[in-house]
Order: sequence, then structure tokens, then C-alpha cells
Amino acid sequence: MKTSNKILLGIFLTILILTTVVQLMVYAKYKRGEFTAFKREEFTPMTYLPVSPARFISLKGMGNCAIKTSDTLKLEIQKDIARFVKYQTVNDTLFINDSRFTDYEMEKGTRNNGLVNIYLPAAAQLNGAYSTFRIYGTSDSTSAPSYTISLKNCYLFPDNASAYFNQLNVYSESSRIDLNRHAVFLNLNLQMTGSRLSDNSAVIRKLTMIGSDNNSSIELSGKNVNALK
Repeated sequence: MKTSNKILLGIFLTILILTTVVQLMVYAKYKRGEFTAFKREEFTPMTYLPVSPARFISLKGMGNCAIKTSDTLKLEIQKDIARFVKYQTVNDTLFINDSRFTDYEMEKGTRNNGLVNIYLPAAAQLNGAYSTFRIYGTSDSTSAPSYTISLKNCYLFPDNASAYFNQLNVYSESSRIDLNRHAVFLNLNLQMTGSRLSDNSAVIRKLTMIGSDNNSSIELSGKNVNALK
């Protein structure tokens, strides 16, 4: 082999080895929990919208909703999509939606994927249709939040950070719920119609099925089977 070819081969192999080493180091840090994922909400300009207290919060066609516990109801919307989001309080319900979309479009998957932060008091109930919700817990079990959520054609999952949830009440129709291994649920109460839940190795201390039809399914890891009451 010519000397020039040997040099080129050596450079190529060196780059390949360095790339492999870096990938292995990143993977090792991820497995040890030292890798911090990019958090879009920390870098997204938000607009605070004043809202009146409400017992029910109803969202439709919103594809990126973050649900966080709070003593008072608050609403933040990604700044560059705020003009498309309509919100109004009627009696005891706060309605939030994107009026550009028809039900047919939402059934086909059309969503407003701008970030919406909802700070939800424990006494308020969240009602969602054609929306995606990421729920946040707390790192301390003594202050773990409780949520009551009604879903229709929705997707619900907990944030990926390690967190406790006190009580999660979910009424789910034609929706999907994916838990994760970082979440601990002290009480999980489910009523499901045409829906699916996967625990994905989350910790469930107590699981109560309020009701479920033949078109619904629940995937539980072995450690959570005994939690079913």
C-alpha cells in the first residue's frame, strides 16, 4: 500500500475510533443519569395571559401542553403562536383552542404544537380533546400533586424527570397514556373506553380501575400487578 494511502487510512480509522468513543461516553453518562435533555420550555419566549379562576379547563387541538401544579390558575402560551390561540371563561370553565382547525382536521392529526403552560390548582379538572399533555410531579413525595383529567382522542405522559404524583384520576376515551420509569404514582385511578395505558416500568403504589371496556388495554410490569385493587 502506498504511503499516502496508509496516511489516509490512518486518519479515517482515527476519526472512526474517536467518534465511537464519544458516542460510548455520552451513552454511559445517559445511563448513569448524568445526561440532561434539552428542555424546550426553558428557551421558548412565553406570553402570560390573565385568566379568571375556573373549576374546569377545557383544551382542544393543542399539541404541546405542560400541566404543572399551582395554588392558582395561570396560563402561558408560546409567544409566536399566541395570536392563534383563543381563550375565554364561560361560567366555571376556561376554554382554550385554536379556532383555525375544524374537527375533521383535528381527527386527521392537525394540532397547534406551540407550547402551552397550564398551572393547575388541585381542585380544578382538566378536560382535553385532540391534545397532548405532559404532566409534572414533584421531587418530594410529601408535596406530590394530584390531577383529575378527562381525555378524548388525546395523548398523556409524565415529564421525564424523576417525580412523585399523589393521585392521578384519568377518564380516558380513545386516548393513549404512557407512563415512564422515572414516575411514582401513589394512587392511580382509571376509567377507560377504547384507550391504552402502558406503565413503562413506572412505580404504581395503588391502581384502581373504575371501569374499562373490551377495547381498552393496560400493560403492567410485574412489580405493578399487585398494585391493582
